Amino acid sequence: MMRSTLKKAILAVAAPALLFFACKKYTDPARPDVGDGLKNGYCNDPRAINYNWDFPGTPDSTTCIFPKDPFLGTWSYKDYVTLPNGDTDAIVDRSLVFTATEDTLRSHLAVAGWCSGNIPFYVTATKYRKATVDTIPGSPLGQFLCDNSDTLNGTLDQAAWLGDTMRVDFVINNDAGIKYHRGLAVRQ
Repeated sequence: MMRSTLKKAILAVAAPALLFFACKKYTDPARPDVGDGLKNGYCNDPRAINYNWDFPGTPDSTTCIFPKDPFLGTWSYKDYVTLPNGDTDAIVDRSLVFTATEDTLRSHLAVAGWCSGNIPFYVTATKYRKATVDTIPGSPLGQFLCDNSDTLNGTLDQAAWLGDTMRVDFVINNDAGIKYHRGLAVRQ
């Protein structure tokens, strides 16, 4: 019986002591030292892909990357042309040149190198590194390509994980029918 009473007494003294020494009052962690971080610039233009990245800091619009920027330059494109039934029609090597068009949104591009005579077609890029072929107002077919007999519709994807490559997915429609143009373009 003595043993049982002794155990209870030790437990009665040890439990509160254990709780007292094991627990401590919560304190907020120390604030990180931003030091030179406030001297670093960040893009403060809401049209940019990197808007407010590296905030806080000093607003600096020269650090901005706009939707058109990932696409600019010359791209080597291997065009796999297929028919609606899935048969390969042709494989064509193309050199596409993307140039910015003057706009306030900084997202419009002209693409030359598809048509002879360097007749460009136009695309609009988004903040998400995707671009779509501009369409004829009121038409779901896309825009005229090379002449008024072909219409072009489709997308370009220059996702960051792709690095210096871009996925191309176009549909060209003309009197002869529909052809799909898909492949990867590599920055030159």
